[in-house]
Amino acid sequence: MYLLFDLWIYFFYNLTLNKGKNMEDLLRLNFLHLSNEAIKVIMFCWNVLKCTLLFAVAWQLLRFFSEKFFKQIVSKIESQERARQLLTLKSIIVHTLEAIIFAIYVMNMLFLFGIDVRPLLATAGVMGIAVGFGAKRFVEDVITGITILLEGQIRVGDYVEIHDKSGFVEKVTLNLVTLRSVKGSVYFIRCGSIDSIVNYTMKYSYAFFAFDVAYKEDVEHVTKTIEEAFDKLLETKEYKKIVLSKAIEIWGLDEFKESSLCIKCRIKTQPKGQWTIKRAFNKIIKEMFERENIEIPFNQLVVTQNKQED
Repeated sequence: MYLLFDLWIYFFYNLTLNKGKNMEDLLRLNFLHLSNEAIKVIMFCWNVLKCTLLFAVAWQLLRFFSEKFFKQIVSKIESQERARQLLTLKSIIVHTLEAIIFAIYVMNMLFLFGIDVRPLLATAGVMGIAVGFGAKRFVEDVITGITILLEGQIRVGDYVEIHDKSGFVEKVTLNLVTLRSVKGSVYFIRCGSIDSIVNYTMKYSYAFFAFDVAYKEDVEHVTKTIEEAFDKLLETKEYKKIVLSKAIEIWGLDEFKESSLCIKCRIKTQPKGQWTIKRAFNKIIKEMFERENIEIPFNQLVVTQNKQED
């Protein structure tokens, strides 16, 4: 215990007054009773501890400053699209820097244990070529992942559909895309297997509606009622912030169905705002249709019973 305490004292003493002497010289001058083997063991433990401490400090500083740096940049970006793209790239950049720091730490530790890293690096280069041929799928995943990230096809927070699997993007790496569905299920999709991506929240979204009304209804009257319902929707500040269009886009009488007329329309919204607007607008439409006595047809089942003669 006293030896460790003395070591710390002499270490700081070396930093201040004896800058020309290293730690080993101080040990030999002030601990004459120690053998060469003991000094070597102490120096080895000291170098391992120093290397580990530097690695831990560098790791924590990287995480702290990267979080602070990206948060400051995102706060200055007005576009939500650019902010989400930057947050997606953040994880890739931070993980790459962490891998570099870890590789430097491993090489230093190997050097401390007396292992020459130069032959290992040469061997790693040859093995990398051999592994590259065998890891074709991994290389394909990484190349596709880089393309997806650079082109900004998906970002963290987007709602996308890939291979009939839909959900919110939780994480994007160079080889993997992680989706979480609205039911809570998590999908892990290899980047190399992605042929097409359906992004429902790129720049803006649309709340789509298809209203069925009875054949007896006047189409112009129904259209006017839908426009009034849209004006009523904008009276709520919460919904007005989400809606991007100044007027609802009504396509008119789109289809003659078996027992109804189909009138389709859509509302342009902020990304991920289509579901909120759709629920709110459907509620207003039901109230307006009931007030204007516009019939919404629905399937009915008629049961007839034949009376048997006695």
